[in-house]
Amino acid sequence: MRETLVTNLTILAGDEFQRIDRGNLLIENDTIRYLGPGHPDVHRPDLTVNGSGLLAIPGLIDAHTHIGDSVAKDLGVGMTLKELVHPLHGIKAQLLAKESPESIRAAIRQTASDMLSSGITTFADFREGGVQGIQLARLALKQCRQRVLLLCRPNFVYSEMQVTENVALTETVVQETKEGLAVSNGLGLSGANEYTQIALEQLSKLATQTGKPIAIHAAESQEAVKFSQEKFQATEIQRILECMTPSMIVHATHASLDDIRRISERGIGVVCCPRANASLGVGFPPIGTLLQQKIRVALGTDNVMLNAPDMFREMDYASRMITANALDPAAASSTEILRMATVNPAEILGLSSKLGTLDVGKKADIIFIDLSAPNLNFSRDLVSSLVHRARPDNITCVMINGEIVHGSIE
Repeated sequence: MRETLVTNLTILAGDEFQRIDRGNLLIENDTIRYLGPGHPDVHRPDLTVNGSGLLAIPGLIDAHTHIGDSVAKDLGVGMTLKELVHPLHGIKAQLLAKESPESIRAAIRQTASDMLSSGITTFADFREGGVQGIQLARLALKQCRQRVLLLCRPNFVYSEMQVTENVALTETVVQETKEGLAVSNGLGLSGANEYTQIALEQLSKLATQTGKPIAIHAAESQEAVKFSQEKFQATEIQRILECMTPSMIVHATHASLDDIRRISERGIGVVCCPRANASLGVGFPPIGTLLQQKIRVALGTDNVMLNAPDMFREMDYASRMITANALDPAAASSTEILRMATVNPAEILGLSSKLGTLDVGKKADIIFIDLSAPNLNFSRDLVSSLVHRARPDNITCVMINGEIVHGSIE
């Protein structure tokens, strides 16, 4: 048994980030065994560290990434969403098809390292390329220290002409999906506009049979909303919810109020990617309305080609834009925003028993932040400062499963 005791810390504990000053944190192997202002019942820990001047917060969780795009940073600046990422015609798909697996793996490894230094201890990645795409990422991330959820998709979508014909998936695609589910953490599907109704039902059944979750993009652009209404006389979200109950819907940037109410009634989480939406000029997600409807909202950094995977930037941008759109400085509290990068994604991804908060019994995935840094010193509201001012260079140490994986705590 390995015991680590960090004393004199400032700690943000629980899902409301209760501030504990001069607190003590005891880690036994990979688990938090004590945190609080008192002294834990421990005789002689293997390591005792004075954490004076440090802040301990939960590891950040990036709920939506496309890490394979790391090989094409800032590709297609100024392009529309469809021009850039359409699974059949987009320039991204064309480039990745030509790129060598070695280059893609190298880019994935470098981005994972960058994410770690930014305090991202867990991320959920949508992998294109079917089984081969999952295998490529698994190999690239073999030495990755983070918790990674790889979500597969069949290497097939319908054309805009085919999608309204309600043609079923071929047996080849069904078999490929089964094989992908066997080696992944669930399904990460492209938008409903790329699948017929019967195909969505088939994909739902295949995932349900394995007990693995489904995530799907929806209502990211006005163009996608218009296409769905014209071709199906229904919204993407309506079509999705007729066929499946995903664990999360990604984007919902142009979800109608009726769609938002449907999502709320089904208890489905929504992952919003504000900076990616801004980069593509498709708008800002209705986070304020989602919160009003009691929907659990998480943040994701989306395509690495568009954004650096930096959850501090994501939180800051999301917070300010929610306020600006609502014309209300109290539209979303800093606590709510920080929950979108910790508590909420842990819930949506089915990891809340282990991750998302600093609590006794949770895994010791912890970021230690230097409170003496000029941008954080003299803070009167630590949670707000984390959301609006903190940067990756403020991180002195990242711990996963009780092991230091970046920086140092001493």
